[in-house]
Amino acid sequence: MKAGSVGDALRYMEEGYKPLAGGQSLSTLLKLGFTYEGLVDIFELDELRYVRVGERLVIGALVVHNDVAMHRAVVEHAPALAKAAWHIADLQVRNRGTIGGSLAHADPAANYIPVLVALGAEVVVREKDAVKRMTVESYVKGPYETEKGLVVEVSVPRWSRQAVAVFKKRGAAYQSLVVAAAAEDKDGTVAKSRLAVGGLYTRPVAAAGVLDGLSLEELPGLVSRIVSELPEGEPYDDLHMSYEDKKKVLPQLLSKVLKELAESSAWSLPTFDRLTTWRGGGGFTTWINGVEVPVDAEPRKLLVDFLRERGAKEVKRGCDEGRCGACTVLMDGRAVKSCTIFAPQALGHRIETVRALQRGGELHPVQRAFLEEFASQCGYCTHGFIMTVVDYLSVDPEVRDEVLRLSVKNICRCTGYVNIIRAIKKAGKIQKA
Repeated sequence: MKAGSVGDALRYMEEGYKPLAGGQSLSTLLKLGFTYEGLVDIFELDELRYVRVGERLVIGALVVHNDVAMHRAVVEHAPALAKAAWHIADLQVRNRGTIGGSLAHADPAANYIPVLVALGAEVVVREKDAVKRMTVESYVKGPYETEKGLVVEVSVPRWSRQAVAVFKKRGAAYQSLVVAAAAEDKDGTVAKSRLAVGGLYTRPVAAAGVLDGLSLEELPGLVSRIVSELPEGEPYDDLHMSYEDKKKVLPQLLSKVLKELAESSAWSLPTFDRLTTWRGGGGFTTWINGVEVPVDAEPRKLLVDFLRERGAKEVKRGCDEGRCGACTVLMDGRAVKSCTIFAPQALGHRIETVRALQRGGELHPVQRAFLEEFASQCGYCTHGFIMTVVDYLSVDPEVRDEVLRLSVKNICRCTGYVNIIRAIKKAGKIQKA
């Protein structure tokens, strides 16, 4: 079911339906056999997309990760939160995933939760007849378990110093450890502080005041002492790292956080003032490469299958887990993985594959660069790469290494990444010319 308002969503939730926000985690769980009474699609409720700044930073629950990462108000008020968002998956997932959905999913190693706990953030949760405000720390009850209700916004107090570090084992889809800290200092001495760790235990742990009274300069040299003062919880092993291995990495990660906290380096990633909206045009059709197509698919039909059945064979089905990016298409101009979106969610939206890129017989700059730099190779991943890069260049036309590394993470079966990187950089130059 698709909710037309927050009230609609709450009524469906009373009947046992689970809210579907960006769906980047939930769609994968459904493929693994998880079942629910039903889903209520809340993703197009743009009334839950806003960023407001007063005494606190207030973020609507459906603000997508890329906007958390790049919105100027978030970067200025909560840079640790913005940095954590940059380390979530890739460009396509960040186009659809939401801050409220991440909180509600409550993955033990979620990027946002330790940062929000360190910042002393609060979450507003609505039920049919009640509105509850609570700390993020109390909202998360355990792995994938939270307080009942619909997350509608997050409220973050201001801290003059913030830092976060994320550790992901090479080859892993998700991070294994997140450390975050916030502090207020006076004349170089910490007057107030909070520290939080996620991924080490089944729920994040926080320590208030553990840095108080210390000088900023001495923080990086006191890692062992600070680690010993952190509270403990129920150990958490994930698919890629054991609890014992995480304990070994923790001091290194904490050292990075404390160094960043002391130095307060300048922001180097893109910033914007805009917010992405996702409400479709309504009706019972979608547009595929400019052609109106009825969406007569059952609710669980994936967009990748719907497109291929309608003749868009250039859209490849790869990992089917939202990792490889082979199925990437543009939805209203934004790159998305069509294996994590259900076909009915495309109602009223504009879907484009590589066929839509050529104008007047001319190759798109990205297509041209991929040909000239021999980046196509076997061709299986090429469509997904091209569609991802088209969107990426609208975010970072300068093609900076750090931004590219955090954004384009499609998998190439031929491992021909050198040519692909050359093609992306050339495409940027062609577009700017």
